Amino acid sequence: MSRESHQREREDTYALDPEDTAEMLRLMNQDRLVTQGMGGLFPELDNQLPKGYGRIIDIGCGPGSWVLNVAYEYPEVEVLGLDVSKRMIKYAHTQAQTEGRENAIFMEGNVLKSLPFPDNSFDLVNARFMVGVIMRDVWPQVVEELYRIVRPGGIIRLTEPDDMGTSNSQALEELMCFAAMALHQLGYGFSPHGRSFGITPLLGEFLHDAGCEQIQHRPHAFDFSYGTTFNQSQYENWRSGFMSLLPLFKKCNLTTDEEFQVLYERMQQEMLAENFRALWYMLTVWGFKPFKLEEVAFQVAEEAIKHQESQPLAEAMGEI
Repeated sequence: MSRESHQREREDTYALDPEDTAEMLRLMNQDRLVTQGMGGLFPELDNQLPKGYGRIIDIGCGPGSWVLNVAYEYPEVEVLGLDVSKRMIKYAHTQAQTEGRENAIFMEGNVLKSLPFPDNSFDLVNARFMVGVIMRDVWPQVVEELYRIVRPGGIIRLTEPDDMGTSNSQALEELMCFAAMALHQLGYGFSPHGRSFGITPLLGEFLHDAGCEQIQHRPHAFDFSYGTTFNQSQYENWRSGFMSLLPLFKKCNLTTDEEFQVLYERMQQEMLAENFRALWYMLTVWGFKPFKLEEVAFQVAEEAIKHQESQPLAEAMGEI
């Protein structure tokens, strides 16, 4: 299946169907466990937004869990979620109304096109798990668009995995290998051999080439072994995810219905065994949009004026 034929089916390039209810439920489950596993909403910032950050956007927000959590933790901040899925945006909007999150806003939008926001609109731009949404040849231009809408001094943060995990289950390993190979064939990721997504080593380069400075990295490792907190959630995530990926596996001639069913059943048995061990690694990379020289000069002048106005009149007159 070529990139062109994939795009003719839909305007987006999400590897799965963004309007599928099962995929929406899977994303809701995955979003919760990833946020918890990462250690919070902004673990690289010690879960504290920088002072003065009042407007945030989540690109590819899905059913909106991250946006709603940020809106709850920071009621003074406006948080906007953008996604191509009508179903997910409708669900997220309904949840915001139900929970009374007036500072959570959701709208349809396609990150592959020019975003409907002026330059320098947001203090922080968040995007995670986009490796199966953005094809390899458009990553640079997408990050450039994220750079356009973040304001000077603001942050772009990207979180991605390089695969679906690693484990001691032979069946699970084969299915995860199928996932990497299918995405590779369809034009996603940057692996030279197709056995991984190969995205994490390039995140910093994308930010650098767009213009970001002070680029930093933070790795995450989630333990999904038998008996751990995340075992059941990831078990459900993989069960649903692989079933949704089956049509892609077959299109890429990686397996048949019969072969898949054998692996799928064995995977579930092995994941529920007491000796099951599994980890999932991912990486958050973030950078700051620098101020231009004239913007720095203006900011310094503005601060000087504020300082002068805050002084007692007699003191200020004495300095003149």
